[in-house]
Amino acid sequence: MDKLNHVLSLSKRFKLQEIPPAFCNYSRTVRGASPAFAWLKCAKEEDSNCHKVLHHEANILGREGRSFDAEDRYVRLSLVKSADDFNLLLNRLKELVSKEEQNQTTTELMTLTSRL
Repeated sequence: MDKLNHVLSLSKRFKLQEIPPAFCNYSRTVRGASPAFAWLKCAKEEDSNCHKVLHHEANILGREGRSFDAEDRYVRLSLVKSADDFNLLLNRLKELVSKEEQNQTTTELMTLTSRL
């Protein structure tokens, strides 16, 4: 979950549900959560269907928010997979976030050029 948090912390387009640490009765310590699913939100106004955005732009499959009485701006990603599947998800999210950064840089350059 830490790796997923790190990748998505670099994004302004996608937000991950925050789950605070809690007391674990088994280990008798306060621990970070290790959920089976991650809820991802598409923060941009034009990304009203997060499932479609992830599927079309990064070939990432998740469950639509409406399947769980949530908005389609949310998608549920399964984290209970093999290590290879999880790493593939991380790599695809990294690519998507990287494209976001490239688009931001291009927009900034175009704005700067138009001012000159």
